[in-house]
Amino acid sequence: MVKMYLNFYFKILLLSTLSSASFADPWLSGKDEFEVKKLEYFSIKNKFSIDSSAYPIPLALVRNPNEEMFNNLSLMTEYVEVADKIIEKNSKRFINEIGFSANSEFNPFRFIDSRSKDKSSAYFSSSYLGERFASKITISAIENPYDDKKFDFSDSYLAVVSGNFILGIGNFNRWWGPSHHASLILSNYSKPSPGVFIRSLEGFTSPLPIIRSFGKLNFSFFANQLESNRFVKNPFLIGGRLSLNPVNGLTIGLTRSIMFGGEGKDNSLKALWDSIRGDASYMKGKSDVNIDNELAGFDLKYSFSIEELVWSIYGQYIGEDGTDYWPWRTFYSLGTEWIFTNKEMFRSISLEYYDTFYYGVDTGDDLIYEHSRYKSGYRYKGDPIGAFIDGDSEYINLSIQSEINERNLLRFSLIYGNFSKEQGPKTYVTNSINAWKGNNEDFFGLMISLNLKIKKKILLSLNLSSLKEDFTYRGKRLNKEVLGIDLNYRF
Repeated sequence: MVKMYLNFYFKILLLSTLSSASFADPWLSGKDEFEVKKLEYFSIKNKFSIDSSAYPIPLALVRNPNEEMFNNLSLMTEYVEVADKIIEKNSKRFINEIGFSANSEFNPFRFIDSRSKDKSSAYFSSSYLGERFASKITISAIENPYDDKKFDFSDSYLAVVSGNFILGIGNFNRWWGPSHHASLILSNYSKPSPGVFIRSLEGFTSPLPIIRSFGKLNFSFFANQLESNRFVKNPFLIGGRLSLNPVNGLTIGLTRSIMFGGEGKDNSLKALWDSIRGDASYMKGKSDVNIDNELAGFDLKYSFSIEELVWSIYGQYIGEDGTDYWPWRTFYSLGTEWIFTNKEMFRSISLEYYDTFYYGVDTGDDLIYEHSRYKSGYRYKGDPIGAFIDGDSEYINLSIQSEINERNLLRFSLIYGNFSKEQGPKTYVTNSINAWKGNNEDFFGLMISLNLKIKKKILLSLNLSSLKEDFTYRGKRLNKEVLGIDLNYRF
């Protein structure tokens, strides 16, 4: 009985510790991925799990990831210590940041934690969070060989917290899927498109046994509008995701995206309803024929501990939203990751494989991310919305991340790629605008990044990318070696 009361009061103490901060920034982005790895490590060691399969991750979910988070109170203190540092860093009422990025060449190889999408840029951002409202505005001056604009406002939003929901308007990066180097259906590779959104704050549970068996449920939904400089001008991009945690360590994600409407298309609610219920996939919608471009699928991630090692196995399976309500014309990714510590410094080793090639007897190739009506494909301003490798491609990444000390982090990746590998003789979409079209040779290369935290508020990143030979991206020939520097000051 005494032990039970001690456990109870200890839980209250831990929750009050994590709850004491006001949440000035409502979520963690992909840039914080290595910090999230630490949360994953201690959660799995403590036999509960945090849903890290989709970004952004609300800070409220960091505070309360799972109802079974108190199984091992001694390890729980380690999770709380890491979570408290993350929350403290992001929970100030006002956060300002200024920084710049400069590269010797435009670098199209970007991953979940990449900080720049341009050749060079300088930016200022300011965020605020009261008890109910959150806002952030980011202004960037950019140099980009694929964009005529000199200024960009990506990563700006206005949000309100109501109950267990976050809803708002803005354009910020999302990443749906457990992989670290590409997401097949929604990644942060292209610049974010503007729109409205709603998502769960810290997930939902239910006293009903059937629903409760799925564990904590998290959902995210958005409705964005794409640019006018495309074949069908200003279509809408609508996406939804539901993640389940039926057993500790297992996360299941269900995702769907719809490119719908636009200039010259049926933009009525009836046509939208046909798309949502799947009637358009049958091409039997009464409003229009083949009115949308749909992708759907699922992802799985299972993590478990072996002594002091946390091992994760994960994959993603995506395809066109088929006539039998199951993805068809599919593509996939597989990966595994090991997280461990050495002298209290965190290490991560991951190996990931991606395959977006599909050749159908009736369709041929040039199918993945392409569409017969939406001829600009599943892209925003020319860049892939899903996997950065675009369609008809194969990619392998072996990555090692290691803390040198509490302030500095080293990343090292070996990569292989075979991009835009059309084989013919049939082609689904002629004159495809695959971003990597024109590369006839396989890629081999390495990437190195060194993050140096100078004092507490300044982060310096030095980056090197080196491939076997020069390559083509979106019709431009780029140098095989890219040197880059990022500098960020937060105050």
